Amino acid sequence: MTTIESFLAHAGEPHFKGFRVRTSALRAELIELGGIVARLEVRDRRGEFGNVLLGCPTLADYLANHPHFNCLVGRYANRMTNARFTLDGKTWHLDPNVPPHHLHGGRDGFATRIWAGEKDGEGVVFRLRSPAGEAGYPGALNVQARYGFRDAEVTLDIRAETDAPTPVSLTSHHYYNLSARRGSTVADHEIAIAADAFLPVSEALTQLGERRDVDGTPFDLRGGARLGSRLAMADAQLRLAGGFDHTFVLHGGASRIAAVVRHPESGRVLTVSTNQPGVQLYTGNSLHLARRWGHPRHGALCLETQQFPDAPNHAGYPNAILRPGQAFHARTTFAFTVDEAGDQN
Repeated sequence: MTTIESFLAHAGEPHFKGFRVRTSALRAELIELGGIVARLEVRDRRGEFGNVLLGCPTLADYLANHPHFNCLVGRYANRMTNARFTLDGKTWHLDPNVPPHHLHGGRDGFATRIWAGEKDGEGVVFRLRSPAGEAGYPGALNVQARYGFRDAEVTLDIRAETDAPTPVSLTSHHYYNLSARRGSTVADHEIAIAADAFLPVSEALTQLGERRDVDGTPFDLRGGARLGSRLAMADAQLRLAGGFDHTFVLHGGASRIAAVVRHPESGRVLTVSTNQPGVQLYTGNSLHLARRWGHPRHGALCLETQQFPDAPNHAGYPNAILRPGQAFHARTTFAFTVDEAGDQN
């Protein structure tokens, strides 16, 4: 059976729907659990489809603990230091699911929820209501996430409204390996990120509250670089995270290109555009610890477009507080193309 059919036929598990989308250049499967994109196939330079997402092989794995494979995350993406923040003079305490810190909305974050999904023209819409007090956050939050599909392009529009001031950072957590070859790493991928600064982290991968120039560091990806060569560089920040697990600072508020990833052998190219202020590059530094799936370390990369991590605790970071009467809107486009030239060995 296909992924969607095997998931939905799994007896005794919570009921949720799955959706299959086809275009001339793309095949996708999505499920209401976590708003997950369970499969995404695009063509290589030979015209052959391959699944470019690394994820769980079974529904049971998605229902258990997993590293946020291909899901929607919130109410606040990334880490909140010491699982707390102060807003309008009041301190709020969050679920410390990575003690003593808070990560991706806590143990029962949006990645674990069953969203209400439906087909919407050439896309799929997921809706979720997060009640006031969930994971410790103030205010109720109504969220709509729409995946739109056109040719070889996927656009994710996330919108949210609240009835009380609350921090909001909503994103997707796709694990990409453009080779579509299971068991491989992304060391042979080339990546360019349009950022002249990044946010350094502590040993616990929490924010230091500063911006650091990429000049003269492995984080200078403006001209493009092979990931394997950068991962091998002796750098204190890379050692702390075991690779890249950092937010790159993007300029401008309108949608613009944040990152381009190229796999020379297959010819697949991914271009990520967003209106968000940052993009988190994560290179699957801990994938090998979940041995039951057989994924290698650095077996995939994530490009999480988002607000700055821990922004409510840092006055110098962009404002990430959503207030009643305002509308949160995060828009990210994942465009796949094929480089007909390059390394075909």
